[in-house]
Amino acid sequence: MSDTANVPDWIRATAEQRGLSKALKLFPDGVKGAVEKGLKPLGTPAQGISPIASPASVFNPARFEQNK
Repeated sequence: MSDTANVPDWIRATAEQRGLSKALKLFPDGVKGAVEKGLKPLGTPAQGISPIASPASVFNPARFEQNK
């Protein structure tokens, strides 16, 4: 087990919000590494394409309701 003192506050807050405070206590280096890796982009966008070229669609539950 390592010391949780070397974990930045923003990583600690993120882990607590996600319900990972026990994992952070037991494996602080693992949680810290997972957060840092998860925040990195998957790759560089293709040449000439913006990373926000196609924004995510918005879920609208009203579209699935049936009119009675």
